[in-house]
Amino acid sequence: MNKHISLFILMFLYSITLKCQFLEPGISIGLNSYSGDLKRGYSPFPGSVGIEIFNRFNMSSHQSFKISYKRGKIKGKDMINDALSTNRNMWFESKFSEISGKIEYNFLDYFDEITKENFTPYLFFGIATTLLRNTKERNNILGDKNKMLMSIPFGTGFKYLINKQFSIALEFEIKKTFYDKIDITSGPIPSSTQGNLNKNYQYGNYNDKDFYYFTGFSISYIFYKIQCPKNSAPKNSIY
Repeated sequence: MNKHISLFILMFLYSITLKCQFLEPGISIGLNSYSGDLKRGYSPFPGSVGIEIFNRFNMSSHQSFKISYKRGKIKGKDMINDALSTNRNMWFESKFSEISGKIEYNFLDYFDEITKENFTPYLFFGIATTLLRNTKERNNILGDKNKMLMSIPFGTGFKYLINKQFSIALEFEIKKTFYDKIDITSGPIPSSTQGNLNKNYQYGNYNDKDFYYFTGFSISYIFYKIQCPKNSAPKNSIY
């Protein structure tokens, strides 16, 4: 079964490459942050520096497929202003590696030579696999146990094209996970008979899954691929 999945992925990437007009490798750097039982809502702080290596397959002027590898840390601490959070005084640090595939949609045709638009806002979404290792809980050093997670990355950004060859971008990415222990804080699983009675908000809420974020800047280089028209060579050569 795994061989079939791997073959399908290779065929899919190969078919995309054949249809692409040009490829666009690049690198991103930014801040990783998180929200969950210790911190509600988005904020880039406290954050940790993360780095991403990627390649875009530009299938058309408006659509791209991006495959990337991201690595960094996630950290957080109690930032909810209530008595339970003050008493808990929890903080953590984790390391992660992530592989993702995302589809991007450019609102403007910033590759067009005629209109000369050299910028565009864009949206993206996809799927990712993350290898997470919790390393610190308060002042305790944790073991090297890894956890494999699935997530749904989505977000928005703004691209700017320089000399039709370099692309710089600002990007905000949200990762929706299906896991509640990125912050090593979770409540017990609610009983089917007792419902919410088993929740213990001193330790967290099992039903609230964690998010993590990437806010960063990227630069990429565009390798144009000029397609040779079929049967374009003359049949009768003078040489």
